[in-house]
Amino acid sequence: MAGLGWWRSVSSGSRLGYVDWLRGLAVLLMMQTHAYDSWLTPEAKRTPFYGWSRLMGGYPAPLFLFLAGLSLALLAHSRLGKGRSLVRVRREALQRGLEVLAYAALFRLWMFTTGGFVKPADLLRVDVLNCIGLSMLLVAALALRFERLRGQLLAAASLAAGVGLLTPLAWDSAWPAWIPRPLLAYVSGRVPGAYFPLFPWAGFTGAGAAVGLLLARAHAAGREGQAIAVLTASGAAAMPLGLLLDRLPQVYPRYDFWWTSPNYFLVKVGILLLLLGGAYAWGLAPWAAWPSLLRQLGKTSLLVYWVHIEIVYGGIAAPAARAGLGVMGASVGLALLVLAMLALSLLRTQTLRLGRGRVPAAAS
Repeated sequence: MAGLGWWRSVSSGSRLGYVDWLRGLAVLLMMQTHAYDSWLTPEAKRTPFYGWSRLMGGYPAPLFLFLAGLSLALLAHSRLGKGRSLVRVRREALQRGLEVLAYAALFRLWMFTTGGFVKPADLLRVDVLNCIGLSMLLVAALALRFERLRGQLLAAASLAAGVGLLTPLAWDSAWPAWIPRPLLAYVSGRVPGAYFPLFPWAGFTGAGAAVGLLLARAHAAGREGQAIAVLTASGAAAMPLGLLLDRLPQVYPRYDFWWTSPNYFLVKVGILLLLLGGAYAWGLAPWAAWPSLLRQLGKTSLLVYWVHIEIVYGGIAAPAARAGLGVMGASVGLALLVLAMLALSLLRTQTLRLGRGRVPAAAS
Protein backbone atom coordinates (compact mmCIF):
# COMPACT_ATOMS: atom_id res chain seq x y z
CA MET A 1 0.00 0.00 0.00
CA ALA A 2 2.63 2.53 0.98
CA GLY A 3 4.59 2.18 -2.19
CA LEU A 4 1.62 0.85 -4.16
CA GLY A 5 4.04 -1.32 -6.13
CA TRP A 6 5.28 1.57 -8.30
CA TRP A 7 8.59 1.90 -6.54
CA ARG A 8 9.94 -1.51 -7.52
CA SER A 9 10.94 0.15 -10.80
CA VAL A 10 13.90 1.65 -8.97
CA SER A 11 15.83 -1.57 -9.30
CA SER A 12 15.13 -4.99 -10.73
CA GLY A 13 17.73 -6.65 -8.54
CA SER A 14 17.66 -7.69 -4.91
CA ARG A 15 18.29 -4.21 -3.62
CA LEU A 16 14.61 -3.57 -2.85
CA GLY A 17 13.74 -7.10 -1.79
CA TYR A 18 13.79 -6.01 1.84
CA VAL A 19 11.38 -3.16 1.06
CA ASP A 20 8.80 -5.59 -0.37
CA TRP A 21 9.43 -7.86 2.63
CA LEU A 22 8.76 -5.03 5.07
CA ARG A 23 5.68 -3.94 3.17
CA GLY A 24 4.41 -7.52 3.28
CA LEU A 25 5.01 -7.63 7.04
CA ALA A 26 2.93 -4.48 7.36
CA VAL A 27 0.17 -6.09 5.28
CA LEU A 28 0.17 -9.20 7.47
CA LEU A 29 0.07 -7.20 10.72
CA MET A 30 -2.68 -5.03 9.24
CA MET A 31 -4.84 -8.02 8.35
CA GLN A 32 -4.60 -9.55 11.80
CA THR A 33 -5.43 -6.21 13.42
CA HIS A 34 -8.51 -5.62 11.31
CA ALA A 35 -9.72 -9.22 11.42
CA TYR A 36 -9.63 -9.49 15.21
CA ASP A 37 -11.05 -5.98 15.62
CA SER A 38 -14.03 -6.79 13.40
CA TRP A 39 -14.72 -10.43 14.13
CA LEU A 40 -14.07 -10.91 17.86
CA THR A 41 -16.96 -10.81 20.29
CA PRO A 42 -16.98 -8.13 23.01
CA GLU A 43 -16.00 -10.79 25.53
CA ALA A 44 -13.01 -11.91 23.43
CA LYS A 45 -11.87 -8.30 23.18
CA ARG A 46 -11.39 -8.21 26.93
CA THR A 47 -8.68 -10.89 26.81
CA PRO A 48 -4.90 -10.32 26.87
CA PHE A 49 -4.78 -11.90 23.40
CA TYR A 50 -6.69 -8.98 21.95
CA GLY A 51 -4.45 -6.54 23.79
CA TRP A 52 -1.37 -8.01 22.10
CA SER A 53 -3.16 -7.90 18.76
CA ARG A 54 -3.84 -4.20 19.22
CA LEU A 55 -0.25 -3.58 20.26
CA MET A 56 1.05 -5.15 17.04
CA GLY A 57 -1.61 -3.23 15.18
CA GLY A 58 0.16 0.00 16.04
CA TYR A 59 2.92 -0.67 13.50
CA PRO A 60 1.43 -1.38 10.05
CA ALA A 61 0.57 2.29 9.43
CA PRO A 62 3.99 3.63 10.51
CA LEU A 63 5.61 0.98 8.32
CA PHE A 64 3.52 1.92 5.29
CA LEU A 65 4.22 5.62 5.75
CA PHE A 66 7.92 5.06 6.42
CA LEU A 67 8.26 2.88 3.32
CA ALA A 68 6.36 5.42 1.23
CA GLY A 69 8.96 8.05 2.10
CA LEU A 70 11.86 5.64 1.67
CA SER A 71 10.67 4.43 -1.72
CA LEU A 72 9.91 7.94 -2.91
CA ALA A 73 13.44 9.05 -2.02
CA LEU A 74 15.02 6.04 -3.73
CA LEU A 75 12.98 6.60 -6.86
CA ALA A 76 13.79 10.32 -6.99
CA HIS A 77 17.51 9.63 -6.52
CA SER A 78 17.41 7.01 -9.27
CA ARG A 79 15.63 9.38 -11.66
CA LEU A 80 18.08 12.18 -10.94
CA GLY A 81 20.98 9.80 -11.47
CA LYS A 82 19.66 9.04 -14.95
CA GLY A 83 19.85 12.68 -15.92
CA ARG A 84 16.28 13.82 -15.39
CA SER A 85 15.82 17.39 -14.21
CA LEU A 86 14.92 18.13 -10.61
CA VAL A 87 11.75 19.90 -11.76
CA ARG A 88 10.59 16.82 -13.66
CA VAL A 89 11.41 14.45 -10.80
CA ARG A 90 9.56 16.66 -8.31
CA ARG A 91 6.57 16.82 -10.66
CA GLU A 92 6.51 13.02 -10.94
CA ALA A 93 6.68 12.66 -7.16
CA LEU A 94 3.83 15.12 -6.71
CA GLN A 95 1.79 13.20 -9.27
CA ARG A 96 2.36 10.00 -7.29
CA GLY A 97 1.02 11.67 -4.17
CA LEU A 98 -2.03 12.93 -6.03
CA GLU A 99 -2.67 9.45 -7.42
CA VAL A 100 -2.71 8.03 -3.90
CA LEU A 101 -5.19 10.73 -2.87
CA ALA A 102 -7.37 9.75 -5.82
CA TYR A 103 -7.26 6.13 -4.66
CA ALA A 104 -8.20 7.31 -1.17
CA ALA A 105 -11.28 9.12 -2.49
CA LEU A 106 -12.32 6.13 -4.58
CA PHE A 107 -11.84 3.80 -1.62
CA ARG A 108 -14.02 5.92 0.66
CA LEU A 109 -16.70 6.07 -2.03
CA TRP A 110 -16.54 2.29 -2.44
CA MET A 111 -16.89 1.65 1.30
CA PHE A 112 -19.77 4.13 1.52
CA THR A 113 -21.55 2.36 -1.34
CA THR A 114 -21.03 -1.19 -0.10
CA GLY A 115 -21.99 -0.09 3.40
CA GLY A 116 -25.47 0.79 2.19
CA PHE A 117 -25.04 4.59 2.05
CA VAL A 118 -25.52 4.72 5.82
CA LYS A 119 -22.80 7.15 6.96
CA PRO A 120 -22.15 10.01 4.54
CA ALA A 121 -19.60 11.47 6.97
CA ASP A 122 -17.35 8.48 6.23
CA LEU A 123 -16.71 9.94 2.79
CA LEU A 124 -14.56 12.59 4.52
CA ARG A 125 -12.81 10.25 6.94
CA VAL A 126 -9.07 10.86 7.17
CA ASP A 127 -7.78 7.34 6.64
CA VAL A 128 -4.32 5.96 5.98
CA LEU A 129 -4.43 6.43 2.19
CA ASN A 130 -5.26 10.10 2.64
CA CYS A 131 -2.33 10.48 4.98
CA ILE A 132 0.06 8.62 2.68
CA GLY A 133 -0.88 10.76 -0.31
CA LEU A 134 -0.53 14.06 1.55
CA SER A 135 2.70 12.95 3.22
CA MET A 136 4.19 12.12 -0.15
CA LEU A 137 3.19 15.57 -1.39
CA LEU A 138 4.92 17.16 1.59
CA VAL A 139 8.11 15.18 1.02
CA ALA A 140 8.11 15.98 -2.68
CA ALA A 141 7.42 19.68 -2.14
CA LEU A 142 9.93 20.18 0.68
CA ALA A 143 12.79 17.76 0.06
CA LEU A 144 12.86 17.85 -3.72
CA ARG A 145 13.21 21.62 -3.80
CA PHE A 146 16.96 21.19 -3.31
CA GLU A 147 19.49 20.23 -5.93
CA ARG A 148 22.01 18.77 -3.51
CA LEU A 149 21.45 15.59 -1.55
CA ARG A 150 22.42 17.30 1.69
CA GLY A 151 19.59 19.80 1.35
CA GLN A 152 17.10 17.06 0.53
CA LEU A 153 18.22 15.03 3.53
CA LEU A 154 17.99 18.00 5.89
CA ALA A 155 14.50 18.87 4.63
CA ALA A 156 13.21 15.29 5.06
CA ALA A 157 14.72 14.95 8.55
CA SER A 158 13.34 18.36 9.53
CA LEU A 159 9.88 17.30 8.37
CA ALA A 160 10.06 14.19 10.56
CA ALA A 161 11.35 16.04 13.62
CA GLY A 162 9.04 19.04 13.20
CA VAL A 163 5.90 16.94 12.83
CA GLY A 164 6.84 14.79 15.82
CA LEU A 165 7.57 17.79 18.06
CA LEU A 166 4.47 19.73 17.07
CA THR A 167 1.98 16.86 17.39
CA PRO A 168 0.92 17.62 21.01
CA LEU A 169 0.19 21.24 20.02
CA ALA A 170 -1.59 20.21 16.83
CA TRP A 171 -3.89 17.86 18.70
CA ASP A 172 -4.62 19.85 21.84
CA SER A 173 -4.51 23.52 20.87
CA ALA A 174 -7.70 25.60 20.94
CA TRP A 175 -8.38 25.76 17.23
CA PRO A 176 -10.86 28.38 15.92
CA ALA A 177 -14.42 27.11 15.75
CA TRP A 178 -14.81 28.31 12.16
CA ILE A 179 -12.34 25.70 10.82
CA PRO A 180 -14.41 22.89 9.22
CA ARG A 181 -14.10 19.61 11.06
CA PRO A 182 -13.12 17.59 7.97
CA LEU A 183 -10.23 20.00 7.43
CA LEU A 184 -9.16 20.04 11.08
CA ALA A 185 -9.18 16.23 11.01
CA TYR A 186 -6.04 16.37 8.88
CA VAL A 187 -4.26 18.09 11.76
CA SER A 188 -5.71 16.77 15.01
CA GLY A 189 -6.60 13.23 15.94
CA ARG A 190 -9.06 14.53 18.54
CA VAL A 191 -11.57 15.17 15.76
CA PRO A 192 -14.00 12.26 15.21
CA GLY A 193 -13.11 10.36 12.06
CA ALA A 194 -9.48 11.52 12.07
CA TYR A 195 -7.77 8.15 12.19
CA PHE A 196 -4.53 9.23 10.50
CA PRO A 197 -3.96 13.00 10.71
CA LEU A 198 -0.71 14.40 9.38
CA PHE A 199 0.44 14.87 12.97
CA PRO A 200 2.23 12.59 13.85
CA TRP A 201 1.82 10.22 10.90
CA ALA A 202 3.49 12.35 8.21
CA GLY A 203 6.59 12.34 10.37
CA PHE A 204 7.15 8.67 9.54
CA THR A 205 7.14 9.49 5.83
CA GLY A 206 9.72 12.21 6.43
CA ALA A 207 11.86 9.79 8.42
CA GLY A 208 11.55 7.20 5.66
CA ALA A 209 12.57 9.74 3.03
CA ALA A 210 15.66 10.69 5.06
CA VAL A 211 16.60 7.02 5.39
CA GLY A 212 15.99 6.45 1.68
CA LEU A 213 18.31 9.32 0.76
CA LEU A 214 21.02 7.95 3.04
CA LEU A 215 20.66 4.50 1.53
CA ALA A 216 20.75 5.89 -2.01
CA ARG A 217 24.04 7.65 -1.32
CA ALA A 218 25.46 4.60 0.45
CA HIS A 219 24.42 2.30 -2.39
CA ALA A 220 26.13 4.55 -4.93
CA ALA A 221 29.32 4.32 -2.86
CA GLY A 222 29.03 0.53 -2.42
CA ARG A 223 28.37 0.84 1.33
CA GLU A 224 24.69 0.00 1.63
CA GLY A 225 25.32 -2.78 4.16
CA GLN A 226 27.35 -0.48 6.40
CA ALA A 227 24.65 2.18 6.19
CA ILE A 228 21.99 -0.35 7.19
CA ALA A 229 24.13 -1.40 10.15
CA VAL A 230 24.49 2.21 11.32
CA LEU A 231 20.75 2.82 10.92
CA THR A 232 19.95 -0.34 12.86
CA ALA A 233 22.25 0.71 15.69
CA SER A 234 20.64 4.14 15.66
CA GLY A 235 17.24 2.51 15.97
CA ALA A 236 18.40 0.44 18.92
CA ALA A 237 19.62 3.63 20.60
CA ALA A 238 16.48 5.63 19.78
CA MET A 239 14.19 3.30 21.72
CA PRO A 240 15.76 3.68 25.20
CA LEU A 241 16.40 7.36 24.47
CA GLY A 242 12.70 7.95 23.84
CA LEU A 243 11.77 6.13 27.06
CA LEU A 244 14.38 8.11 28.99
CA LEU A 245 13.08 11.42 27.66
CA ASP A 246 9.60 10.36 28.70
CA ARG A 247 10.75 10.41 32.33
CA LEU A 248 11.85 14.04 32.15
CA PRO A 249 9.54 17.01 32.86
CA GLN A 250 7.43 17.76 29.81
CA VAL A 251 7.03 21.22 28.27
CA TYR A 252 3.64 20.61 26.64
CA PRO A 253 0.36 21.76 28.22
CA ARG A 254 -1.01 18.26 27.72
CA TYR A 255 1.18 15.18 27.43
CA ASP A 256 -0.24 11.94 26.03
CA PHE A 257 2.48 9.31 25.59
CA TRP A 258 0.52 6.82 23.52
CA TRP A 259 -1.04 9.29 21.07
CA THR A 260 0.88 12.55 20.73
CA SER A 261 4.21 12.17 22.52
CA PRO A 262 7.34 12.99 20.47
CA ASN A 263 9.11 10.49 22.70
CA TYR A 264 6.86 7.65 21.59
CA PHE A 265 7.30 8.84 18.01
CA LEU A 266 11.07 8.43 18.53
CA VAL A 267 10.56 4.94 19.96
CA LYS A 268 8.49 3.94 16.94
CA VAL A 269 11.07 5.28 14.51
CA GLY A 270 13.66 3.22 16.37
CA ILE A 271 11.55 0.09 15.97
CA LEU A 272 11.12 0.81 12.25
CA LEU A 273 14.90 1.08 11.84
CA LEU A 274 15.36 -2.23 13.66
CA LEU A 275 12.82 -3.85 11.34
CA LEU A 276 14.65 -2.37 8.35
CA GLY A 277 17.91 -3.91 9.54
CA GLY A 278 16.25 -7.24 10.18
CA ALA A 279 14.64 -7.29 6.75
CA TYR A 280 17.93 -6.46 5.06
CA ALA A 281 19.72 -9.22 7.00
CA TRP A 282 16.95 -11.67 6.10
CA GLY A 283 17.48 -10.79 2.46
CA LEU A 284 21.12 -11.86 2.72
CA ALA A 285 20.29 -15.30 4.13
CA PRO A 286 20.57 -18.43 1.93
CA TRP A 287 16.80 -18.87 1.97
CA ALA A 288 16.15 -15.33 0.72
CA ALA A 289 15.72 -16.59 -2.85
CA TRP A 290 12.89 -18.93 -1.82
CA PRO A 291 9.28 -17.92 -2.50
CA SER A 292 8.16 -15.56 0.25
CA LEU A 293 4.65 -14.88 1.54
CA LEU A 294 5.67 -11.46 2.80
CA ARG A 295 7.44 -10.34 -0.37
CA GLN A 296 4.49 -11.48 -2.48
CA LEU A 297 1.95 -9.61 -0.36
CA GLY A 298 4.23 -6.57 -0.37
CA LYS A 299 4.18 -6.41 -4.16
CA THR A 300 0.40 -5.93 -4.27
CA SER A 301 -0.19 -4.11 -1.00
CA LEU A 302 -2.80 -1.65 -2.28
CA LEU A 303 -4.92 -4.41 -3.83
CA VAL A 304 -4.73 -6.52 -0.68
CA TYR A 305 -5.56 -3.51 1.48
CA TRP A 306 -8.64 -2.63 -0.56
CA VAL A 307 -10.07 -6.17 -0.83
CA HIS A 308 -9.37 -7.29 2.73
CA ILE A 309 -11.02 -4.18 4.18
CA GLU A 310 -14.17 -4.98 2.21
CA ILE A 311 -14.10 -8.59 3.45
CA VAL A 312 -13.50 -7.65 7.08
CA TYR A 313 -15.55 -4.48 7.49
CA GLY A 314 -17.74 -4.28 4.38
CA GLY A 315 -21.31 -5.35 3.95
CA ILE A 316 -20.84 -7.82 1.09
CA ALA A 317 -18.43 -10.64 1.94
CA ALA A 318 -18.83 -11.65 5.60
CA PRO A 319 -21.19 -9.36 7.53
CA ALA A 320 -22.37 -12.24 9.74
CA ALA A 321 -18.92 -12.63 11.27
CA ARG A 322 -18.88 -9.11 12.71
CA ALA A 323 -18.46 -9.29 16.50
CA GLY A 324 -19.55 -12.92 16.41
CA LEU A 325 -16.41 -15.07 16.70
CA GLY A 326 -14.19 -16.24 19.50
CA VAL A 327 -10.42 -16.19 19.35
CA MET A 328 -10.21 -19.61 17.68
CA GLY A 329 -12.89 -18.87 15.10
CA ALA A 330 -11.42 -15.47 14.25
CA SER A 331 -7.95 -17.03 13.95
CA VAL A 332 -9.25 -19.61 11.48
CA GLY A 333 -10.94 -16.80 9.57
CA LEU A 334 -7.69 -14.83 9.55
CA ALA A 335 -5.78 -17.83 8.16
CA LEU A 336 -8.34 -18.18 5.37
CA LEU A 337 -8.17 -14.45 4.72
CA VAL A 338 -4.37 -14.54 4.38
CA LEU A 339 -4.56 -17.50 1.97
CA ALA A 340 -7.22 -15.74 -0.09
CA MET A 341 -5.17 -12.53 -0.27
CA LEU A 342 -2.08 -14.53 -1.22
CA ALA A 343 -3.99 -16.16 -4.08
CA LEU A 344 -5.28 -12.76 -5.19
CA SER A 345 -1.78 -11.30 -5.04
CA LEU A 346 -0.33 -14.16 -7.11
CA LEU A 347 -3.10 -13.78 -9.66
CA ARG A 348 -2.39 -10.07 -9.92
CA THR A 349 1.37 -10.41 -10.41
CA GLN A 350 0.89 -13.27 -12.86
CA THR A 351 -1.56 -11.17 -14.87
CA LEU A 352 0.91 -8.29 -14.96
CA ARG A 353 3.70 -10.64 -16.02
CA LEU A 354 1.64 -12.08 -18.85
CA GLY A 355 0.64 -8.59 -19.94
CA ARG A 356 4.25 -7.47 -20.14
CA GLY A 357 5.14 -10.61 -22.08
CA ARG A 358 2.57 -9.84 -24.78
CA VAL A 359 3.88 -6.36 -25.54
CA PRO A 360 6.91 -7.38 -27.65
CA ALA A 361 4.88 -9.91 -29.61
CA ALA A 362 2.16 -7.37 -30.35
CA ALA A 363 4.73 -4.82 -31.40
CA SER A 364 6.38 -7.36 -33.65
